[in-house]
Amino acid sequence: MKFRRITPDIASNKIEESKQFYIDFIGLKLAMDMGWILTFISESNPTAQINLLQSDKEEIDNSNVMISIESSDVDEMYNKAMAQNITIVYPLKTEEWGVKRFFVKDPNGVTVNIMSHVDKTENSKS
Repeated sequence: MKFRRITPDIASNKIEESKQFYIDFIGLKLAMDMGWILTFISESNPTAQINLLQSDKEEIDNSNVMISIESSDVDEMYNKAMAQNITIVYPLKTEEWGVKRFFVKDPNGVTVNIMSHVDKTENSKS
């Protein structure tokens, strides 16, 4: 048996804000909108997907949910986050194990780890 993809499903009561976040900031394409479920895909890798599920609950607790998105240019994404006033909860940093990353919060409270693999010697630059 082979897995074709694993897709996170995020509960949301902020669908319009979430659309803007995942399209305008993350750069995904809205592939399906059934009203109660939306699927976003990466145009460069269509199996990289995120689903948003409409919730009628007033309060949704996604505070313990975290997803990671590997970017080809984490610096560009960081600058974009700053320009769009996206809430950054972990500053841009090159980790000693060779990952450069920062964390943001999506409109649903999900922590999004935006990262790139880098040469381990680059950790002295950040």
